[in-house]
Amino acid sequence: MLRRICFAVTASGALLTAGALLTAGALPASAATGGARTFSIPGVYGIGAWGSYQRVGSMTRIRVCVQDMTRAVYGGAAAGVAYDGGRHHQTIAAVTVGFHHTSCRSMITSYTSHLIVDAVSGWRDGKVRQTGRTRQIY
Repeated sequence: MLRRICFAVTASGALLTAGALLTAGALPASAATGGARTFSIPGVYGIGAWGSYQRVGSMTRIRVCVQDMTRAVYGGAAAGVAYDGGRHHQTIAAVTVGFHHTSCRSMITSYTSHLIVDAVSGWRDGKVRQTGRTRQIY
């Protein structure tokens, strides 16, 4: 369990740092239509990650998923940070441990201006093997 927390904290920390560096922008027009939009999360060795977002009134429903795709990787995490450009944010992280295991998490948030995502893979000892490239979804 401690290893899972380490993966989630590492992924969330990387996203928060990247989020502070991104500039302000508006929600894309495609998000305002109400249909679910899927996205891929830049991969790291042995980990597949993806997600979706959908506008629900004045809120946004966000879902992130991660899958351990090779025996050489002990586990992985995918995380997303939704924020409005200020100090307030909401984080979601999906963590999986074990070959061919998949984990998905979803949340509904009022922070609708920005969403950034990232993925990490890890070794058996709980150390991060590889951190993926942070991607801004909107």
